[in-house]
Amino acid sequence: LVIVGLSLWGMPAVGNVQSSAKAPNLESDLKTVIRAMTPLSDWAAPVLDNKPVLITFFASWCPPCRPEFAELNHLRKIFPPEKLEIIAINLFENHFDDPGQIRMKRFLRKSSPQFSTLAPRDDASVIRQFGNLGRIPTVYLYDAFGKSRYSFIHQQDATKTHVTAAELVPHIENILSQP
Repeated sequence: LVIVGLSLWGMPAVGNVQSSAKAPNLESDLKTVIRAMTPLSDWAAPVLDNKPVLITFFASWCPPCRPEFAELNHLRKIFPPEKLEIIAINLFENHFDDPGQIRMKRFLRKSSPQFSTLAPRDDASVIRQFGNLGRIPTVYLYDAFGKSRYSFIHQQDATKTHVTAAELVPHIENILSQP
């Protein structure tokens, strides 16, 4: 199981670049997908109307997901919920046994996400919905119409392990500046 988990997020090594894969455009209704998920924290339910949506996929056992959550919390300070919806979707959690969700509770307590954290009832359907997603962390940024505008997909052996607020801000500002 450890080998499976490590292969999902990889260990950093010098010289590799990120995937050129792009987020799928959301042709089906994102609201339906989100409503079918279970909240992991008390943060308000996501509101998806008429604003950009940033979706990250994470697991409590994923080392790069921890600093990424800090970056997303920083992003939340820059863009309040009225401007940008941030949603973290938990995937691949079942790779490691976590009776009573102790690891997840600890992850959420330490990262203190200022955005919605959700768990799908069925990982497989969410993985298909988002273009056969297979790596975490993965971040997709969509405009208010569900068009993919930015992707970050962590690659095994990559030097860059997670997205930063600084690299997301220009993309979000560009989306917000358009009518």
